[in-house]
Amino acid sequence: MRASSFESVDWAEIVARLGGEEALAASARDHGALLRSREVRSAPDLLRLAFMYGPGGLSLRSLATTASADGLCHLSDVALLKRLRNAVSWLSSLCRHVLAGQADGADPTEPSAPTRSIRIVDGSRIEGPGKRAWRLHLAYDPMTNRIADARFTKLDQGERLDRLPPEAGAVYLADRGYPQPDGLRRLREAGADVLVRLTWNSLRLRDGKGRPLDWPSLFAEAHAHGQVDMPVTVHKPRGAFPPLPMRLVLIPKPPDAAARARAGARKASRKDQRKRTNPLTLQAADHLVLLTSLPAEAFSVQVLGALYRLRWQIELAIKPMKSLLHLDQLRASNDALALAWLHAHLLFALLLDAATVEMGAFPP
Repeated sequence: MRASSFESVDWAEIVARLGGEEALAASARDHGALLRSREVRSAPDLLRLAFMYGPGGLSLRSLATTASADGLCHLSDVALLKRLRNAVSWLSSLCRHVLAGQADGADPTEPSAPTRSIRIVDGSRIEGPGKRAWRLHLAYDPMTNRIADARFTKLDQGERLDRLPPEAGAVYLADRGYPQPDGLRRLREAGADVLVRLTWNSLRLRDGKGRPLDWPSLFAEAHAHGQVDMPVTVHKPRGAFPPLPMRLVLIPKPPDAAARARAGARKASRKDQRKRTNPLTLQAADHLVLLTSLPAEAFSVQVLGALYRLRWQIELAIKPMKSLLHLDQLRASNDALALAWLHAHLLFALLLDAATVEMGAFPP
């Protein structure tokens, strides 16, 4: 998406999706984005400027020139920078408005609707000028093919299962970077379930008798019987942390997938300048290792494996934001301006999601 692409955008439809011009004006005033309408006449005009700067790909100088030529406003690039910096809170609130609207619009009586919502959690690092970088935290709903929640933070706020507010009753899927004791507990306390991938040394786990896990024996058992399914408890190395009951599942991978995983493990060892790959890491590469709170009575090992394979679908949200909206090409060095740029991208992506769903144009 670049500035020329906005010529075909139906701005009236966008304004309507965001509650109408009066609602936009009120929210812009409430968030201090448009206190006076001298240079920028209306909230829709300010939103258009944010889109032209964000997913439109214009620099501030080009934005000033284009906005003047289009009759939007006659401001310098410095004046536009100030307007956009002041719009961060407003753009963030508009993102929340769209997310809340799609949740309110769900039909719980629809016969085909799942009994449990699914939230796939992942993150993406967004590099800016110099050493500045941001992190996008994302939750994706594979049942509707839409972003369910999102947030931008600095890199010091790492990837965690509870970085976004947990939804009671939902099942959260995440890759091996996410299972941390505190995050697991907070999701469980919020009434959510988890299904996450592990490495053999991701967490401190103990078996039903309180003993550390014997991973070589578990890998051998999985190889001999086709699976391992056992109760475990999660612990922390230090500090007060009552044992958290969970369920550990090991599923042997097909030979070709296991070979690729072993090759990846050896490559990672060479990259870390280790002369020898840990034998347990190679054995673990032969298996899909899952940790879950889902009960065995309703979720068999086979069902868990199928459910976890949905995790790749979050790429349906992340890749288009980078390849089509160019989210990975952040040029703003000022923090507030960068957040305006990022939230403009997110808002546009959410609106595209809504339009795509309504047209029934789901990705394959």
